[in-house]
Amino acid sequence: MIKVKLVSYTSDGERVVAIASKMSRSRKGWEYHEKEMSQEEIETWISEAYRHGYLSPFEHSVYTFSIEGISRVASHQIVRHRIASYTQMSHRFARPQDSYYSPIVPPSSVKQGEIVNEAYTRAYQYYLDLLNKGIPEEDARYVLPNGVNTNLVVTMNARELLNFFALRLCSRAQWEIRYVAWKMWGEVRKVHPRLFRNAGPQCILYENFVRQKPITVEDKGESFVSERCIEGVPREGIWKCIENGQRIVEVLESGSQLALHEGRVED
Repeated sequence: MIKVKLVSYTSDGERVVAIASKMSRSRKGWEYHEKEMSQEEIETWISEAYRHGYLSPFEHSVYTFSIEGISRVASHQIVRHRIASYTQMSHRFARPQDSYYSPIVPPSSVKQGEIVNEAYTRAYQYYLDLLNKGIPEEDARYVLPNGVNTNLVVTMNARELLNFFALRLCSRAQWEIRYVAWKMWGEVRKVHPRLFRNAGPQCILYENFVRQKPITVEDKGESFVSERCIEGVPREGIWKCIENGQRIVEVLESGSQLALHEGRVED
């Protein structure tokens, strides 16, 4: 099972972001604002910075996640987000052997489990055979499948997380990275609800740049101002699309044998 955990973060990140935002418009320094800023002001300066798209202050709050049990397919997608720091398990120094070889089976392939498992078993045997013949680990790993399991540590600032969520919470995102993104979203919302109140898939992000009052993923009664989302989903179908995207968490954590295809969960 994929595990996503927030292991470290800027504990006073909301205050830091608010002070940074205010300092850009004030002649007074950090010590003054740190002493004088109230909780109400923190709320105001975070909200105003977000509403005006002034997101550089968000870069001062940083979050580190442990992500375990994902495939190399998913990890390759995650590291495309360049404004971040990564440390990944090395299959050169940490051989994926015995119980540590547990490649990921896509939910859409559950009904074809025999074929997938056979492919994984053969690849594993080839890998062991190469090692036994003296091929070095860094070369033997070439035959491992893209689905081989891996772990990584990821550090992103709040601004990059807003961008990451916009792209990867979307129902059009691949199922595995979408699950990771929704879990990361849940983790940061627990510790910094004011910073990530309006975080969501890109339909939410871009909607909030054109409306007077921002909306959240929970505001399902609200009508969208935009005629369609950036992926082309019409206004009346956006909330359903968001629900389909978020449902990946329920699907994987329930162990239900459901198939996923292009963002839709099907029996």
